[in-house]
Amino acid sequence: MKDAIARQLRQDIASGTIAYGEKLSEARLAQRFGVSRMPVREALKELESAGFVTIEHRRGTFVKRLSRHEILDLFEVREAVEGMAARLCANRANNEIVALIDEVMVEMAAAAQAGDTDGYSATDERLHQLIVKGASNDRLTDHYRLLVHQLHRGLLSSIVTRREGRMERSLAEHRAIVLAIRAHDADAAERAMRAHVQQGRFELADEVSVKFAL
Repeated sequence: MKDAIARQLRQDIASGTIAYGEKLSEARLAQRFGVSRMPVREALKELESAGFVTIEHRRGTFVKRLSRHEILDLFEVREAVEGMAARLCANRANNEIVALIDEVMVEMAAAAQAGDTDGYSATDERLHQLIVKGASNDRLTDHYRLLVHQLHRGLLSSIVTRREGRMERSLAEHRAIVLAIRAHDADAAERAMRAHVQQGRFELADEVSVKFAL
């Protein structure tokens, strides 16, 4: 039960359902999940260890506010993790994974053409998940999932995608990644993914300067 509670809370934080700085009440969470306070308390301790919340003596538990510096640092780690994922995917992905990647690319292109930023962000996330799945490395998958949650990826992706022209630039970057994966060119796939994450980090830097603490 503790793990299920922690997983759901991570998802809520990543999606923005639970806001930065929000206080988490053990009593309300216990009522929400239909459990005693003990598994809730254990789940919150797990989230504290993973960097999602801070537990302050006599004040309570709060969703951690990521600083601009922390966000940009995590993007550097993401570059390494997803670069390796793209490399491994190019070497290991089967026809089923490649076909699914192609389907998502079609959806991404349609969302970009329609100017649908929310739809684009959702398909963007699915594409990256498929590439990680195609890497067939459980430990890498674990690191990727933790990064996604720590970065509140849904919220940050939405912030970046709304920048003028970003969907079109992002679509071109993803096409380069997918072409390399289809060609089983591991070097090119890793380069393209690293370039994509670097560009996202660059475009995010200005936004987080305004929306997040230094």
